[in-house]
Amino acid sequence: MIYKWAVALVLWASALGAQSAAMGQYNEANAHYRAGDFTKARQVYLKAVSTDVTDARLFYNLGNACFKSGLLGEAILWYERAGRLAPDDEDIEANLRFANLVKKDREPSGESNVLLRFVTAAYAWPSLDHLSLFFALAFLALFILGVQRLLRGAGLGALWLAGVVVCVGMSGIFAGWLGTRLYGDSGNSEAIVIVGEVMARSGPDKGQTEVFTAHEGTKVRLVRQEGEWILVRLANGLGGWIQTEAVARI
Repeated sequence: MIYKWAVALVLWASALGAQSAAMGQYNEANAHYRAGDFTKARQVYLKAVSTDVTDARLFYNLGNACFKSGLLGEAILWYERAGRLAPDDEDIEANLRFANLVKKDREPSGESNVLLRFVTAAYAWPSLDHLSLFFALAFLALFILGVQRLLRGAGLGALWLAGVVVCVGMSGIFAGWLGTRLYGDSGNSEAIVIVGEVMARSGPDKGQTEVFTAHEGTKVRLVRQEGEWILVRLANGLGGWIQTEAVARI
């Protein structure tokens, strides 16, 4: 038992040390950024990221440093990562939108059906944290109604029954919504092209036919990997093999 506690304390102290180091590097990088040394700021932000600290503001600031350093692909990558941690952050959304406007490859306009676009946007709008919270609240309300039934017995009336029906329905809706989102995200691995341009080929070899050229900042969906090559697919469905070093997973 003492050994387990000792291990736990060491791990806890190590985690605190990593957070403290990351905070120091974050503050140092911010100072370099304010001084206009964006290259140095990027380097120090990357050191903070290497401590395995996951923070939306750190990723956002790193994206800004990359953008100011002329590394558009890396900037979009870190904005995307920050946006997944904080999907409601307006600053992250605005900078990502601007970076996507200045990149060479344009995303397709998407589905022309207005109703379908609205439904798709509504489905993707709440974050996984929000869906988890909504499910927990609905389940908590159902639990409270159950406790009320145990304490007061029968004769709670139609209002109590309606509350049970609503809570059961909402719990089911949010559980299903959360489950489908988790399942969809697990099979939807995306990446950003981080080199100036890369040629996608019909097979995992430089001798294969050229299919298309993807430029810095382009978002691709990862399909499968073979050695140093990975099959990617663009938003318009066009696919091709590129070298793994040309992209970074979001």
